[in-house]
Amino acid sequence: MDGIIKGQREKNENYFKLQQSLLLKSSLDESCILNQSLTLIANKWTLLILMALMQGSKRSSELLRQIKGISPKMLNQTLKILINYGMVVRTVFPEVPPRVEYTLTEFGISTADPLMALLNWSVSWEPQLTKLYKQTF
Repeated sequence: MDGIIKGQREKNENYFKLQQSLLLKSSLDESCILNQSLTLIANKWTLLILMALMQGSKRSSELLRQIKGISPKMLNQTLKILINYGMVVRTVFPEVPPRVEYTLTEFGISTADPLMALLNWSVSWEPQLTKLYKQTF
């Protein structure tokens, strides 16, 4: 019971912190940190790659199999961007043939909670979102 109360208290505190942050930034414009964050990571492939890497280190071929529809070129471009952001690290193993794996950094792992919240929201509203997607695209 104490764990449930503590969890609810933490959610309330986080909500309060969010509200305070939004009040401090009176106008929601392109300089808003939320907009900047979304501009950096909120695209189709970036989110899917982050979600796939939440499961652990993966090779390019594993990511290509797991993320349906992504081309090798787009995967490599997006991984390079995530490496430049400091969200993913590329490890080359001294083997023959060479083996390369991609792993989330601490910064990359920090996206887990927001991504899970987005995933939960998407699942909860799946019928409406599917209908809207079909109407839009």
